[in-house]
Amino acid sequence: MPFRFFVVINKALMTTTENPLTKSRSWLITGGILSLFVGFLAMSFPLLFSVVLVQILAAFALASGIISLSLAIFGKHSGHRVLEGFMAVIRIAAGIALLLCIQSSVLVITLIFAIFLIIEGLFLIIGAFKLRAHAGWVWTLVSGIAALILGILVYAKWPSDSTWVLGLFFGINLIFNGSSLLALGLAAPKAAKA
Repeated sequence: MPFRFFVVINKALMTTTENPLTKSRSWLITGGILSLFVGFLAMSFPLLFSVVLVQILAAFALASGIISLSLAIFGKHSGHRVLEGFMAVIRIAAGIALLLCIQSSVLVITLIFAIFLIIEGLFLIIGAFKLRAHAGWVWTLVSGIAALILGILVYAKWPSDSTWVLGLFFGINLIFNGSSLLALGLAAPKAAKA
């Protein structure tokens, strides 16, 4: 999400002289509030959120695999049906494995989450310096530094504390991300009334 956010911001900065955050002000504020709410819930119930995150990923893998397999079998295109079918079966198997082996799944996803946080932190830090002209950019920088530190901490504690750390650090990351979005949204000037 943060990477796409900065791509949109950079395109808007290049194409318009009006403050690009003005058009996204309400979305930034809404996204910030929702991120804060879900973040506090995740921090309150870290074990539950760890399991919920695994189950959501499993559901997405299963749904994606079933849809892809259906397209490979019944689709009208004559492209790479065998390859698409093979990839669909892998996604279905991954979804089933995630659901059947929750404990192992939490371990693997915690490691992936640590890597994601490190990468997200780096992108947010770089993106924050591109947003220096806008009020609230410091919160994006703080969010990036927090994501980077959290990613390193999750990796350092892996695999011993994976059962609760995934939900807890997911919540902490959402709180920093929500604060950043909220700060950018509140600092953006309101759109001029026509």
